[in-house]
Amino acid sequence: MTANDQWLFLAVCLYLLISGATLLYAIRVKKSGILDPIIQFVVFLTLFVVPLPVRVLMTKAIEGDITEHLPQLLPYMPVAVLMTALSLPFFVWGYYSRYTKRLATRLPRPRTGSHLRMPVAVLVFFSLYLLVQLARNSDGLLSFILLGYGASSEMFGKGYLAVGFPWLFISSLFLLCRYAARRRKIDLILFSLYFAVLTAMFLVLGSRGMIVYMALTVVLFWHYTVRALSFKKILILCAGSFIALNIVGYLRASNYQSLSDIWEKSASAYEKTDSESGRTFYTLTTGEFVVPFETFPQMIRSVGTDINPQLGLTYLKDAMLWIPSVVFPDRPPPLSHWYMETFYEHDTELNIGRSFFFLSEGYLNFGPIGVFATMFVWGLFLGTIHSYIQYSRGELVALMLAALTIAFIFRGIAGDFSSIFVGLPEQSLSAAVIGIWISNLGQRKAGSVGRRKLRMPVANEGGSSA
Repeated sequence: MTANDQWLFLAVCLYLLISGATLLYAIRVKKSGILDPIIQFVVFLTLFVVPLPVRVLMTKAIEGDITEHLPQLLPYMPVAVLMTALSLPFFVWGYYSRYTKRLATRLPRPRTGSHLRMPVAVLVFFSLYLLVQLARNSDGLLSFILLGYGASSEMFGKGYLAVGFPWLFISSLFLLCRYAARRRKIDLILFSLYFAVLTAMFLVLGSRGMIVYMALTVVLFWHYTVRALSFKKILILCAGSFIALNIVGYLRASNYQSLSDIWEKSASAYEKTDSESGRTFYTLTTGEFVVPFETFPQMIRSVGTDINPQLGLTYLKDAMLWIPSVVFPDRPPPLSHWYMETFYEHDTELNIGRSFFFLSEGYLNFGPIGVFATMFVWGLFLGTIHSYIQYSRGELVALMLAALTIAFIFRGIAGDFSSIFVGLPEQSLSAAVIGIWISNLGQRKAGSVGRRKLRMPVANEGGSSA
């Protein structure tokens, strides 16, 4: 073991010690539940921080999505892990700050309307209209979906149309919200069928991130409004989902000829990889979880030498992503594409990029101070959402907004500032707010179906029933 490996090993141990202490403090002292934002954040942060350094300690081989620049990044990786570990207390400081409660009370608490099926119809109609426009060059929507994993390249530059995909999911949540309010099985059946169709569609498209987001949102909303989930059930759900989605990653393909072709190509891919035991956990070894963190040691290596500190300029550029590319074709590219252009090759396609770790942007702008400041701001943000859940007082649609936000944590960690500032409102919250407004049309203040007292299953030891 080289001296650098020894330092990396110590840095990983320190990170695990601090992250474990953070979880213990949140659960034992603050009585946080397993689905509280702080627990979700630390778990997903660990999933994106630890796999690459641990793999480096075991092997330096470059395969899968492991960066070709790994040899140059090795000296800076212990510092990246150490800085992440030391910044975690700043997250906790922000999360439990008294300002989070003040901020939460200033957020709007929408009422749960009585017309909860109306948003479903309106959002489905509008989403399908957008998707039909998106698929105009693909001989119809079904043909577009059959492009499979390759459909992502067709969506680039058409985000204002592709938003129809996540909006379809948002529309389904109003059926689940109606079930939580009235407990009629027909609403639960309709939601389950709708959710199954959406899951099948995203499986064909190879969009595992969307499937994870949908599942997390539903679990969180169910936990907050219908019935609290025990730690054991949550653990089983997480383990099963993780293994299934890894297998899906191996089986996904592109350019299906028909619905039957999906099964044939999947079966063929399964037989081809049947002998590969590592496929069940490849996202932790050579896949998605090892990609974003590489950007952090790369920024430590490059900022101040090859790249000038941006001093907040990237955050201004991120805000420009609110403007559709069809209106502003010369808008700055996202950091994921900038990173690809800068460190891999020039003139790459705009739909090609590598996930940009959220702390990397902080370092790119302000160096080490930016890392600690980013963690503190994230603590304030998620602490405010946690307080908002308490402040919502059982209002169903307010809890829906909270669930949509908490479920977005994993995307925010593996992305730059625009992921939270632009992606979350554009893909989720905007549709939810429109649906909430529609559900309240023609309704008096006293008519809210969400004002009855709910048995709130929040913040109990280990996430068990309250």
